[in-house]
Parts: sequence; C-alpha cells; structure tokens
Amino acid sequence: MAIPVYIMEEHHEAFYYWNFFIKKGYIPKNGNYLLHVDHHDDMECGGYEYDFSRLLEEQDLDSIKEFTYSKLGIADFIIPAVYQGIFTDVHILKNLLPRRIEEKRRFVRAAYSGTGLETGSMIPFIHGSYVGAPDSPYRFYRWRNGGLGEMDLPDEPLVLDVDLDYFAWDDSLSGVPPKRMEITREAYREYRENPYHPFRILPRLLLEMVEEDGRYYMEYREKFQPDKLPEKERMIKRMDRLLGWLTDRNIRPAVIDICRSRYSGYLPSKVFPWVEETFLQKLEACMDIERMDINSGNGKAANAAE
Repeated sequence: MAIPVYIMEEHHEAFYYWNFFIKKGYIPKNGNYLLHVDHHDDMECGGYEYDFSRLLEEQDLDSIKEFTYSKLGIADFIIPAVYQGIFTDVHILKNLLPRRIEEKRRFVRAAYSGTGLETGSMIPFIHGSYVGAPDSPYRFYRWRNGGLGEMDLPDEPLVLDVDLDYFAWDDSLSGVPPKRMEITREAYREYRENPYHPFRILPRLLLEMVEEDGRYYMEYREKFQPDKLPEKERMIKRMDRLLGWLTDRNIRPAVIDICRSRYSGYLPSKVFPWVEETFLQKLEACMDIERMDINSGNGKAANAAE
C-alpha cells in the first residue's frame, strides 16, 4: 500500500492534519511516533486561553480546525498533540549531520486553571505514581533529539513530518519583507512618547513602529543574511542524506506530511517550488508514495508545487 503524502503551507496546520489522519484511519488515535524533521524543534508551549479538557474529548474536524487557526502558531503545535495523546514519542531531527540520539522522559500537563499547557522533565520519585494512572493529569512522552546514525526502530506507527526549511535553512526569511500591521496615529504616538511602553521594551531588532506616507504600522522584523542561500547541490545532498538514513534504517512511515513554510519565509522564495518538487521526486524514488489532497482525500494534491 502506498504511503499517503500531504502538503501543508505552514507548520501549525500539522495539528489539524494529524487529527485528519486519525479520522482517515492512517494512524490510531493514541500512541504514535512523531519524526519531526525541521530546522526548528517547534516544542514551545504557547499562550492559548483555551479549555484543554476539550482536546481530551471526541471532537469533529471543524472544531480542530478552529483551534488550529485561532490558537496555534508555527512553533507550538506539537505539545498540544502530545497532550491530546496522538504522540507518545517525539523525535526531533534538526541537525543535518549525524548526531548521537539523546533521549529523555518528559511530561505535558494542563496549567493556568486548564487554559494553557506546560511541559517538563519526568522525575520518577515525583511523577512515578502517575504513570499509567487513568486519572493522571500528566501525559508522559519520550523525547528524542538527533539522528542520521544508528537508532532502534519504533514499534509505534510513525508520522514523518518534514519542514522543507530543513534543506534550505541557511537563508531563512531572505525572501520576505518585514511583517506589518497598520495601527492608528494615536497608537503610534503613544509608542513613541512613552519610554516604558510594553512594546518598546521588547527586543528592538524584532519590533518597531514606523510612519510611511502618513500611515502608521507595527513591523515585526527578523534578521536574515540574503547572500547565504545554499547551492542546489548542497540542498540535494541534504535530501539524499535524510532519505538515505530513512531507507537504511528501514523506516516506513504510516503517513507523511510536508510543510512548505513559504509564507513565513523560512523556505526562501528563490528556491520554492524547486525544493518541494525535487524532494517529492526523490521521496518517490525510494518509497512507494501517493501525493494526496486533504480536500478530496485522494489523488494528486491540487496545490503541489505551484
């Protein structure tokens, strides 16, 4: 049976996709292994203001989609999936060269009166009595970091989650101008005149208020180096190294999701869609895959490599 492959635009959408995969029967509701291939670990705990008891109950995909797009960002979507129970193993692969796999036991639990999540290290003499308890407030998981060398094969169904910036991380954000939101003149003046304005004490390299042609904007900026775009040969070597490691270890995912990261800019616009299509072709050469469309559930993805 071919391995289904789905394309998403930005990485927070993975939370919705993983729930979709459960509904489709690709993976079970609980106890899966996540192999997260990315130049970022995306293991943040966000500020959600959400009743997380809802995630422990059966939900339709419309509710999951609303949570995904209204609450999640591109760095905090994995922890809610662990809390939901989808993954009991989270394997972070963000190094392009072989690195010995580190391993720890960690937990996720609801915090802030159930409206947020927190994670930490599992301490046996504190948390041991909660392991396996039906009413445990904790969700325990195995965290792994590193790879491209020897590893034991997981027993659980494996979701391969790939961010294409893994292959082109040298030049993050070079194709994206500062992100901006228009504000009022009064908000701009308040920022300029108050030396203790909450936004003025944030890192100034990231956030600034600007005036342009009589209009006012809040700009979010990230530092980038536009002359460090990797050569195509280097990106191809990175793809080959990853896929060679997967095939040599005989790792066969139950399903694969691929994130473009083009709107956030972490996949430089200069190399999209070449990176996507090249990686998909190489994936097809070493695995029996089928490109899928999440809207129809089958067939070639309508939005692949525009």
